[in-house]
Amino acid sequence: MPQLSAALLEAVRQRAQITDLFEAGELRKAGKEFLSRCPWHDDRRPSLTVSPQRNRVHCFVCNRGVDAIGWLQDRQGLSFQEAVLQLAQRYGLGSDPADPEAQRRLEREQRQRAQLLRQRSRQCEQFQRSLQLQLERGGPVAALLEERGIHREAVGHWRLGASEGRLQIPLSDAAGRCVGFCARATGLQQPRYRNSPSDLVFERQALVFGLDRAAAAIRRTGTALLVEGPLDVIALHQAGLDGAVAALGTAVSPLQLQLLQRHGLKLLWLGFDGDGAGQEATERLLEQLVPQLVAGSLSAAVLQLPEGDDADGLLRRAGPEAMQALMAGAQHWLEWRLARLTAPLAVGTASPPLAVQAAVEQAGQALLAQLPEGVLRRSAELQLQQALGLGADSAAPHGEAVARLRPSWPAPVARSPRQRAERRVVRLFVHAPQCRELLMALELQDPACRAALDWACNLAVAAAEAQLPAVAAQIAASHHGEAAAVLAQAALPGEEVVALLQREPLAELQALLEQLEPQGSGAACSAF
Repeated sequence: MPQLSAALLEAVRQRAQITDLFEAGELRKAGKEFLSRCPWHDDRRPSLTVSPQRNRVHCFVCNRGVDAIGWLQDRQGLSFQEAVLQLAQRYGLGSDPADPEAQRRLEREQRQRAQLLRQRSRQCEQFQRSLQLQLERGGPVAALLEERGIHREAVGHWRLGASEGRLQIPLSDAAGRCVGFCARATGLQQPRYRNSPSDLVFERQALVFGLDRAAAAIRRTGTALLVEGPLDVIALHQAGLDGAVAALGTAVSPLQLQLLQRHGLKLLWLGFDGDGAGQEATERLLEQLVPQLVAGSLSAAVLQLPEGDDADGLLRRAGPEAMQALMAGAQHWLEWRLARLTAPLAVGTASPPLAVQAAVEQAGQALLAQLPEGVLRRSAELQLQQALGLGADSAAPHGEAVARLRPSWPAPVARSPRQRAERRVVRLFVHAPQCRELLMALELQDPACRAALDWACNLAVAAAEAQLPAVAAQIAASHHGEAAAVLAQAALPGEEVVALLQREPLAELQALLEQLEPQGSGAACSAF
């Protein structure tokens, strides 16, 4: 695409006011600035600062901030150029790129994009009408949907259609605009899946299927479940797992990952099919993600789908509980890679051939070379040595080696009785759901405790109750700073402490209320 001129870009940055991009009712005056609800997490207490002076928004919980261009990009799923041009048009600045020829090309492409989007919208409506007739009278696509357990409500929600004996699944960009289609065969037709060809509005590597539907859940929880196909995503959303997305195949491009991270992704669950191709795709993606995984900007966990199963098949066979159980027991990405790498040692005889051992050791050393010095690398080295029978305690149970992979966090030192009590608040929140509403009403003074409590609250919205401590610990492990350490300490305080909190949660709540808000504790506890 032609480049925008520096003059136009600067003019847009000077004229575009961040407050103009909000509805009047969305902003609450706070001194010289405004407050609004943050779209990047489940913001029960408005934490998004909208600053006319700096012409930016910033959330002190998410620690994310953007200018007017970035805000428009994020909220409407636009590219940088599209956001600049939209703001230029809004403020009457024209769209003057670097040279006249580039200007003409840009205007021509804009007209072509608009025409293609209108065409796709009409096609989508036509395909929907065709499927509606099949649902009323019968037909191969209607039969496929019934076989796959896709409800009528989901058909309308995802704007599914039919054409030429194939199920037509609209492919929407992050703003919800139909930019292409994925055609799914209903019988023996080949290929089984067929995507629209690339053009000005559709590029497979730049689209994450379901992101327009999953964006709110990803922002709220910081997590996404990545699966292979559109029907997997539709079935998962229908089952209540609304953070599911797909990359339209097993190859995941850097741009697709950027789109997910731009929507607040911190922990990526990988739920590719349980066959050999799915495992190989998981391996390729984890290799691709290593720089981010070891840097701590992203964490990943792998779901162990039964061999031959995909997410949709597992849901139909065993229900949503089976998928939730897989997510609760998902393997840390490094644990999964080491287990896959050392699997040949467990095949056949008790003493594998020297050639197999040598190959495993060579592959293991290549993996270790990708890890920086630290706890993660030392734990991986130990597990590799034990698998090869080289460690001093190589007879130790595999579970102990796996446990050593879990990162350990230094226990932050509380500097006052109140700070210790506030950290107990976070701990009780994680382990005692019946106390959460009152705990959220407490005004915590320590910034790390406030951030950790908000973090735990966001996770509690999405994670199943039994999963919350493990999910909180895993996400905290991929971050640095005192808030992450507080959350990690709260999530894994030890079995005896957890048992006590679960046995006597109201006693701990009463003690905390009396210490932190002594005047209001009696009224607060009257609900019990």
